[in-house]
Amino acid sequence: MSASGARYLLGIDVGQTAVKAVVHDESLRPIGVGRRSSPVDREVPRFAERSQDALWAAAAEAIAEAIAVSGVDPAGIAAIGITGHGDGLHLVTAEGAPVGPAITAMDSRAHLEAAELAADGERMRVVLGRSGQEPTPGAAGNLLRWLLKHDPQRVQSAGAMLFCKDVIRLRLTGVIATDYSDATASFLDTDAAAWSAEVVEAYGLPESLMRLLPPLHASGDVVGEVLPEAAAATGLAAGTPVIAGLHDVQAAAIGMGALAPGRLALVAGSFSTNGVTTTRGDVDPRWQSRLSITPELRIAMSTSATASPALNWVLRLLGVADDAARDRLFAEAAALDPEEQVPLVLPFLVDSPLGADSSAALAGVRAWHTPAHVLRGALEGIALMHVWHTRALGERFDWDQPVVLGGGIARAPLYVQLVANALRSPVVVVQNEEAGAFGAAAVAGTAVGVFESVAAAQELVERSQPVLPTAESEAYWAGVIRSFDEATAALGPWWGSRAAAAAAGAGIAR
Repeated sequence: MSASGARYLLGIDVGQTAVKAVVHDESLRPIGVGRRSSPVDREVPRFAERSQDALWAAAAEAIAEAIAVSGVDPAGIAAIGITGHGDGLHLVTAEGAPVGPAITAMDSRAHLEAAELAADGERMRVVLGRSGQEPTPGAAGNLLRWLLKHDPQRVQSAGAMLFCKDVIRLRLTGVIATDYSDATASFLDTDAAAWSAEVVEAYGLPESLMRLLPPLHASGDVVGEVLPEAAAATGLAAGTPVIAGLHDVQAAAIGMGALAPGRLALVAGSFSTNGVTTTRGDVDPRWQSRLSITPELRIAMSTSATASPALNWVLRLLGVADDAARDRLFAEAAALDPEEQVPLVLPFLVDSPLGADSSAALAGVRAWHTPAHVLRGALEGIALMHVWHTRALGERFDWDQPVVLGGGIARAPLYVQLVANALRSPVVVVQNEEAGAFGAAAVAGTAVGVFESVAAAQELVERSQPVLPTAESEAYWAGVIRSFDEATAALGPWWGSRAAAAAAGAGIAR
């Protein structure tokens, strides 16, 4: 308990489509949850952006709802932690006013900039070696290059470059800053834990843009207090401490009890996120070596936006309009023979670890297949991405059993069993539906003395009993994985020619 006697903790999770705020008690049990959607504008091909003002409004409403539902006196909230999606780009003035919309991590407008950087071995050696990752089209460095070409005034008007969670903390406290876990996604030298002019220049950006890089903090540093105007908008008490916050993968790992060396955490949400906690800085283009809540700890994470975007697209394609219809279809898919061959779904609607030219596919459909077969094919396709990502990580890292699984799709028992079968590993599911908010609250609570350490806080995580892979599924999944590898290899030339046609002006949206 903090010196003031306050015992409640607020965790805020700013996702790519929604904002969630959760009031927790001193045992990190959720006692009040607020949710607001934060729609992403996709009207322009490859764009994925949203109003920064609307994002703050959604966060303020979610916070107010969480407090109201909890029934607690806001003065009893000891600290606030914020987590949010990584990458993307959020430009603000030196005074903190928005400069254009927030660009999310699913934005791929800078795919040509990303491809150009990836093709330059010397520049990529610097970026990968220093920052620990091969940047995606949605990385801040590539997006800044795109903006300098297409909207230079926007960059010139900016006084700081922030990440998603930072803009919410800015509205709460007035403080412009970021933390190490998010900074790793851009221009950080991870060995020095400092911004690097060499990395900025390797992206092809002028060194003068170093002026945009905000002060750096450990995730649990208290960087400010809730301002009176933010208190009026949210119902919080003015003066409540707010920590720097952290990247959502790190927060989810804490909320899954997996932020410890040798633990593997998988999340099936907007992204397929697959991260093993380590103290080693091994780098590889197939994963990101990100600093965690302190520079001494890292998560090697291999990710792609190949989970809920693919599932939601398939459900729309199948005409599933409400939760009842969704539940019926999941039940029908679960009732299928577990080893019955279903269509192969490549879930590359908005992203792919195989390259920006890859696109989604639905293959192997036969006349006798029903919507339930297609749904299970989609779930298998999403599980296959856990296979792809962990196969890469497994070349360099070992991890303990069981694997920990979270995210919205993990609420479906069918999906949990598919993941266990695909990975040939026991899988446990966290019982807390808001693992990211839990993690943010745990770090905030540690910062103000509610917990002795983050490690102690994550011992409060509740998990399911392990789900084991079935013996009879081994041969089936070996075939599914082989089919995936064969299909993606065969489609590679077609993806390339389709992209070349688009580049030649054939009117195909790349």
